[in-house]
Amino acid sequence: MTSEPSRTSSLALAALLALSPVASAQTYKKPLKGPQLEGPVSPQQGRDQAAPETSDAPLANGTDRAADSAYGAFQRGFYLTALRLALPRAETGDPAAQTLIAEIYWNGFGVARDTKKALEWYRFAANGGNREAQFALANILLKGDTVPADKKAGRALMEKAAAAGHSRAQFNLAQIIVAERPTWQGYKRAMPWYQKAAEAGVPDAQYAMANIHAEAQGVTVNNEVLARQWLSKAAQAGMPIAQLEYGIWLANGRGGAKDEKEALQWFGRAARQRNVVAQNRLARMYAFGIGTTPDVVKAGAWHVVARRAGHTDVQLDRRFADMSPLDRKRAIDLANRLTQRLALR
Repeated sequence: MTSEPSRTSSLALAALLALSPVASAQTYKKPLKGPQLEGPVSPQQGRDQAAPETSDAPLANGTDRAADSAYGAFQRGFYLTALRLALPRAETGDPAAQTLIAEIYWNGFGVARDTKKALEWYRFAANGGNREAQFALANILLKGDTVPADKKAGRALMEKAAAAGHSRAQFNLAQIIVAERPTWQGYKRAMPWYQKAAEAGVPDAQYAMANIHAEAQGVTVNNEVLARQWLSKAAQAGMPIAQLEYGIWLANGRGGAKDEKEALQWFGRAARQRNVVAQNRLARMYAFGIGTTPDVVKAGAWHVVARRAGHTDVQLDRRFADMSPLDRKRAIDLANRLTQRLALR
């Protein structure tokens, strides 16, 4: 995998980097194509294990978490204790306690999973104005998860949760609007909700805003500078497809200054999150010496990793075949180590 003259390499790589990942066999469904709805936490096996942290946790409706003993027990994984402490408050009409109980029964945390009980408590809490319960119940109804789907009721609850400031509900509502009307006007109606969710730090919404401004969907003209800013936020939040596309924008100087060194770093981040297209782009950066000195072993290793995942690249195949036997062996050894590390992530 020998290096070529830098000018030819830069031109060849720029053309390849300019290709949208969506054109590849390893596609990623953009949030704009939604809806991708996020519902209650997935059931977990076992008893008294730590509950997952989320930005919109069950009692994030103004309750003082530090002073809330039931929620504190829930967060520490003492689910039966949390249930015992929450029940008296729930029975007196506390929506936050009702939501907590619903989460416990829905996920089977410390108890046998009981979706019927969970739905009852979600309904009580949703009717009491708890946005977490509204969000969870909305997704259950929209998906028809354990109950017959009810799109109308699900959407109404999603609107309530979004209006109450639930960031994931805001993103989901925008997705629903776009799915119902995937036109410029649909994006225009959805954009305020995308923006609220994006400003609240939802990576999918930030990525959607980048696409909206890049493609002029719902806005009068495209704005690549603004699109790049939103893409940067989504990348920094850890979204692999955003990291890949941000790297492409940096490598091509789209929406701002060209920075091949930083592009290399973002390709690396996405590649280590098992984004196959990023793995291929990283191999090309090392192969052509873009943003770094040429490294045939690293180029070959990442090419092998991407190829094992199903990504085809005839040009890199030829370069890999032209490597010396020793370099090819080193590349395969490194690819094996990389594959092991990726499997552990």
